[in-house]
Amino acid sequence: MIQVNTLRQLFAMRQTKGLGIRSARALIDIFGSQDEVFEFDRTPQEILEHPKLMLLRKKLKGSYRSQQCLAAALREKEYIQDKGINCIPMGHRDYPNLLLECVDAPLALMIKGSLPEHKYWLSIVGSRRATPMGLDFCRTLIRELAPLNPVIVSGLAKGIDLCAHQTALDLGLPTVACLAHGLNQIYPKEHYATAREIEKKGALITEFWSKSDFHSSNFLQRNRIIAGLSHATVVIESGQKGGGLITAQFACGYDREVFAVPGNPSQINHQGCNNLIKNHQAHMITEAGDLARVMGWSHQKQPLSNIDLDTMQRSILGYVKHHPYAHKDELSRNLQVTAGVIQGAVLNLELLGLMLTQSGCCVLSNRGLRALDA
Repeated sequence: MIQVNTLRQLFAMRQTKGLGIRSARALIDIFGSQDEVFEFDRTPQEILEHPKLMLLRKKLKGSYRSQQCLAAALREKEYIQDKGINCIPMGHRDYPNLLLECVDAPLALMIKGSLPEHKYWLSIVGSRRATPMGLDFCRTLIRELAPLNPVIVSGLAKGIDLCAHQTALDLGLPTVACLAHGLNQIYPKEHYATAREIEKKGALITEFWSKSDFHSSNFLQRNRIIAGLSHATVVIESGQKGGGLITAQFACGYDREVFAVPGNPSQINHQGCNNLIKNHQAHMITEAGDLARVMGWSHQKQPLSNIDLDTMQRSILGYVKHHPYAHKDELSRNLQVTAGVIQGAVLNLELLGLMLTQSGCCVLSNRGLRALDA
């Protein structure tokens, strides 16, 4: 459980005018740890070379020693202890490694639930006014990626965000919701029940303290955490402006992969995604396999003797063996199953290393041919 003094330090850094996250991290780097920054009788030689940081530390001393700072720390300590919230400061072993790589990562995170320890983390964001087609793509994408057991990260907003969280919950996948406010509330209020379910399968996460002021700029801060937590970000439907595009920009700045779903150029809801693709800021994604290939995400290949193929997978392998480069639509028609079933089965076969696809056309790998004879 976090100590009152650590909360006091964090509050002082939040309240000191002119001391942003990057300056705070610069102080921590110079002194060696957050605790040592607050040892005010110690002044390393290196800080003397940075007059601005010297001035900020002097202001920080005043903030830290104020009664307001101590009172805020005591109040927050009582709240998080009562509500079962974990405060994870930077440098703690439980602080997410991917987020730590970001230069503007929060100094601490408030977490309700528990952060999953899964291999793959994927952010999915998009329009609050998503179309039925966009929502369907979101559900299909997550369903097809489900065999990889990814952590689905989003912002609990209306539209694509909520769809991503709910689909993950329906499939039993871990999901993390990044909030633009303290954990004393849920916004929008109608997403309260979903938030409670997310706690059980993953976590609610924020850098804001309880009862923090709620500003529109909070959403920008929230979006950088969404991008920073994940290996990749997918944008599904976005106008020329919007939170999804901002999250994509943060992801690009962190050297993470970005994917965007293309759409009709004449429709406003697709302009942002189309521009990301056109300006080479995002990979075009039309199916889960696009993401899996670019990211190199796959299951460890099992020995052929341990692969248990179901009837549908064997039917697909058998059909493609006799019809190389058959398109998925052709498989759907000839095997008389829905496109969604085919998509999921083909992705599984790709992940097992039994099949290769290009532009929706399928061909067996040598491993796939051997699997049919096994």
